[in-house]
Formats: sequence, C-alpha cells, structure tokens
Amino acid sequence: MTGAASSVVLTTPVQDASAWTGARLRAGPEDWVWNLAPATLSEIDRALASVKQAGRLLESVTRDDFALPSLSAEFARIADALEHGRGFVQIRGLDARRYDADDLAIIFWGVSAHLGTAISQNARGDLLGYVRDEGRDMADGRTRLYQTSLRQRFHTDIGADVVGLCCVRPAREGGLSMVASSAAVYNAMLERYPYLVGVLYDRFNLDWRGEQPPGEPGWYSEPVYAWHDGKLSCRFSATLIESAQRVSGEALTPVQREALQRVEELAEELCIQVSFRPGDMQFISNYRVLHDRTAFRDDGDPQHGRLLYRVWLTLPEARSLPEEWAGGRVRSGIARQERPA
Repeated sequence: MTGAASSVVLTTPVQDASAWTGARLRAGPEDWVWNLAPATLSEIDRALASVKQAGRLLESVTRDDFALPSLSAEFARIADALEHGRGFVQIRGLDARRYDADDLAIIFWGVSAHLGTAISQNARGDLLGYVRDEGRDMADGRTRLYQTSLRQRFHTDIGADVVGLCCVRPAREGGLSMVASSAAVYNAMLERYPYLVGVLYDRFNLDWRGEQPPGEPGWYSEPVYAWHDGKLSCRFSATLIESAQRVSGEALTPVQREALQRVEELAEELCIQVSFRPGDMQFISNYRVLHDRTAFRDDGDPQHGRLLYRVWLTLPEARSLPEEWAGGRVRSGIARQERPA
C-alpha cells in the first residue's frame, strides 16, 4: 500500500558527477563513449571462437571463459562511472555486420559478465532478454512496454543495479534512445516544485504485470527517491505506477499524479539523445539514470525488425540500498514461473 516516506528527505541539490544535464553534455566531448581498440576487437574474436569451440551454453559463459585482458582496467573504470560518475556508458566499435545474431549475443553476454552477474528479467527466467515489438497490447495486464513498439516513457528498470543493452538492428523509423540524470531531475524538482519532493519519498504501488512472486499480490510498493548512506537513488516507472491502480484498487491522489508528471516533464527537458548503432552496447545505472525510447516502426518482417539484447546486472561493488528497496525485489530479479503467459 502507499504510505509515508520512511527515509530522510534530501533538501539540498546533488553536486556530484551524476547531476549532469543534456545541454551540458551536448556542449562537450562524448566522453561517456568507450571506443574499442583494434587489439580489443581481436581479443573479442578469439574469445568468441573459444566459446563456440567449447560448445558452451551462452548463460554458462563466465568472464574467465570470455577473456578480454586489454579491457581489464577499462571495466573497472566503467563500473566506477556507473556507480560514481554519470551513471551510463556506451561501448562502441563493434561492427555488427561481421557477426550473426547468435554470435553478437555471445559477445554481449561475455562483455556483460566482466561487469556483473545477470539475473532473471521476466517470468520465463531469461537472463538474456530480447527488446522488440512482439505485437502485444498493453491492455493485456501481462504485457510490458518493451514488448511493443510504443514509446517507453522515462523510467528505470525494475530489477538489478544496471541494465545493459546491445543494438542488433535499429528500427526503420524511430526507436531513439534517450537518457536523463535522475539527480538533475531531483535538483530541478527542488528548485521548481519543492512542495512535491517529499511526495516522491512516499511509497507508490507498482504493477507486477502478472510477474509477481508466487503467493504475492499483483503489485508492490516503494518510493521513487531515497536518500541512503549519503547517496540519492531513484527507481521510477510512471507506467507501472499508473497501471497498479487497476490491480491494487488504490487511486493516485492529485498531488501524486502531479509529482509523477513533473518528473517525466523534467526528464524530457534535461535528457540527451544517445545514438545507437548496430553493435553498440549501453550500460545504465538503475539508480542514477532514467532512460526512454521513442515509438518506432518497422517494415513488418519480425526477422528484420528492431532488436536489442538486454541484461539485468548486479554489480559486486554496488551501493547499499534503503530498507524500502532492499527486501529482495531489486537484486533478485523476477521470479521464474512454470507457465508464464
């Protein structure tokens, strides 16, 4: 159920590197991009060949199986950027045309294994997910937005410390990636709508979309923002909060609706569009960055439509979480169901 905030409310702006704005980033170098060197690309090819020769199942491949010695220091810097820097990185330089979709999946999985541990992202128990238009309807209470071609709206993914994406094929039209600093949004809320900040520390109901653990109701409750252990964290999905009214029977109050609306408006204002080329890999902190995708259109052939691979990762050096979020829902993924819809 919704309820009062149980953590201290931060009343001063965030001043660290996480509080960036799109305008500021656009004016400077794209230093969130990690370009793969030729030596690293050769290592990737060798690691791919080794995994295929061993006949390993993708989800059993570990970082040791997919050796990338030239990137060892880079992975440490990427992890630091996710937790202590801007909260998102783009790895670029992989030529997707050189690989089929299965090989690209192995490469993405192998790179992701160097950053963290994958957890289940749906009721099927998938550790590697597929972000594509499955022709599903959001009127179906078990559909999630990533299974449609609709705009996703700014959000954080509901599971794991980091969401990783790899572009296999872009859409014919649309499907643009946007990211926004949740700390910059918070700072703008403090400046423009201070009367709404405390509301975002209240517990909101979120819709499980039919993927709740066995024996639990179809919704769970948590705040949008939390200040804990000297860090501001955010977990946000207006889509899941709004649709939770259907399953919980609890309506949002006018002030809650306004607070959600302002977060989305500010994320739109403060975001930056990040180009996504085939082969690009993007990693985003679910506590520091909101992400979105515009609606898209394809040519009708699902074999050639927009496709991204996705992982949910827990990081070994991730932040401690407040009690409201630390009850198992964040870092344990979505419980596998025997016969999911």
